[in-house]
Amino acid sequence: MSENEFIIGCQNQDSKIQNLVYKTYAPKVFGICKRYMKDRERAEEMVMNTFLAVFQKTNQFKNQGSFEGWILRIAVNSCLMELRKKTNFENECSIDHFQFSIENEVLGNLDENDIEKMLQLLPEGARIIFNLYVMEGYKHSEIAEKLNIAEGTSKSQLNYAKEKLKKIATVFNQSKIKEYGR
Repeated sequence: MSENEFIIGCQNQDSKIQNLVYKTYAPKVFGICKRYMKDRERAEEMVMNTFLAVFQKTNQFKNQGSFEGWILRIAVNSCLMELRKKTNFENECSIDHFQFSIENEVLGNLDENDIEKMLQLLPEGARIIFNLYVMEGYKHSEIAEKLNIAEGTSKSQLNYAKEKLKKIATVFNQSKIKEYGR
C-alpha cells in the first residue's frame, strides 16, 4: 500500500488502514521513543501518543516530505513534550565535565544494542540533547527553541553526554574484551 493510500485512509478514519499504518511504522517509532525515554513502558506510552496524534492530525499533513518522516517527527515531539515537563536541563552537569569527546575507535567495537544501553545510562537531559543533535540532526538553536532552554545549555549538555559516553564506552569495551577472552 502506498503512503498516499495510508494518508487518505487515515483522513477517512478507516480503522483497517490505521492498523496498517501502525504496523508499518510502529517499530521505527518505538526505536525513537526508546532512545528518549528511560524505560520501555514510557517508550510504549509515547508510541501510543504518537499514533493518536497521527490519526487525529492526518488532515494537517501537507505532503512536504514523506508521511513516514512526518510520523517520526511527531514521535520526537511527543517525547520532547513529555520530557520537557520533567527535566531540568540546567542542573544536570557542571562546567568541569567538558574536556573529552567520543573517539571513533572507542565506539567502533560496539554494536547497536551496546550503544542503546549506553544511551540509557546518560542523565535524561544529556540523553535528550544527544539524541536531538546526533541522531535527529537538529542544530543547537533548534534544540534550544524546542526545549525552551539556552543554546549554551544545549551545547554543554551535548559535551557532557559525549564525555559520559566515552567513559561508558571504555567500560563496555573492557567487558567485551573479557567476554570474548573466555
